[in-house]
Amino acid sequence: MSTNLNIRAQQVTEEIFDILGVRPSGDQGDKVAHAIEQVIVKALKKSVERSTEAATEAIKTDTTMAHKITDEIELANKVLIANLSALR
Repeated sequence: MSTNLNIRAQQVTEEIFDILGVRPSGDQGDKVAHAIEQVIVKALKKSVERSTEAATEAIKTDTTMAHKITDEIELANKVLIANLSALR
């Protein structure tokens, strides 16, 4: 997933520069790709938060199950963030 994210961020970076009709100098392209990756990571984190809240809300009466689901979502999020952080 993290390699895929990096590749996609690079592709989007190229598309942006093509649209603007410019070529990056030095490490500008890498900085833009990194910024795109960060936006994706933030969006994924927000999605996890919303999923956790929705799962917790849906099974409020069964707190044991709610905690299990929340723990699984948070663990998946930590693994994802660790993989994405390894890109740097």
